[in-house]
Amino acid sequence: MIPNEGMIFDSVDVAEQFYKRYALAGGFSIRKGTQSVVNNVLRLKYFVCTKEGSRTVKEVDTLSQDYKRKKERRRTSQRTGCNAQLRLVLTDKGKYRVKYFGEAHNTPFVNENDMQFLTASRELTFTHKKVLDDLANINIGPVKAFNIMRTLYGGFDKVGATKSNCKNYKRKINLYIGDYDAEMVVQRLMAKKEFCPNFSCDYITNKDGTLKGLFWANECAKRNFYVFEDIVSFDATYRHNKYNMVFVPFTRIDNHNRNVTLDAALLGDEIAETYSWLLRCLRVLLGTNPQWL
Repeated sequence: MIPNEGMIFDSVDVAEQFYKRYALAGGFSIRKGTQSVVNNVLRLKYFVCTKEGSRTVKEVDTLSQDYKRKKERRRTSQRTGCNAQLRLVLTDKGKYRVKYFGEAHNTPFVNENDMQFLTASRELTFTHKKVLDDLANINIGPVKAFNIMRTLYGGFDKVGATKSNCKNYKRKINLYIGDYDAEMVVQRLMAKKEFCPNFSCDYITNKDGTLKGLFWANECAKRNFYVFEDIVSFDATYRHNKYNMVFVPFTRIDNHNRNVTLDAALLGDEIAETYSWLLRCLRVLLGTNPQWL
């Protein structure tokens, strides 16, 4: 498991995984360092200890008019100038040879009981990501999902990841979805309408293709309407969500004087044309004109 000068690896990735296993067994973490690329070919690659180098402090002039105060989190530097590294060089046969291996560290290694917090031992596997995705579908966030995995695995050290890893994965998924989240919601509801005959939904868009209105109702909502078909009440929320849309629920009172939901909608504006479309959707859904409150 100990690297030495002259070792040959088929690729840089193989060498990185080998050095990671060595670092994990030794009680430290590594990161990618300097590299040299000539004619789109990687000639030289460094892998160094995470404590290599030192933190640079930027000097700012607080008296300058161009200076803007920013709220930044105070973080202590973990770099101590460690010289431990693995240096790879490309050979004539297209493989990578260990040109230099620095083994000496200037800081103590991590205790065996704390190995779970090392970067090398924290990684979200395919199983972790699948669990996070499945729990997200039932509105369980990454922190609660991590607690569920911690209970199932039998401890924090058995999960192989931390809460921060779960939250970062969720953030990356949201960034990847970006502006296509509305399209994904519409596609999901339309697919549900195809495979669930008693599920209804409809939507409208603006001229530029952005979502203007979304209406949906499930089988339970339809049953509530036919059971309690006296008076329907609906009202839009006062505050808009991050998509600048208002939520419009349709409710009525059951035999126990409790509110029951018939259907709901998201509207991009509150003009007469949009509400006319919404009420037409409700009439098509119910097949009749209800009384209004």
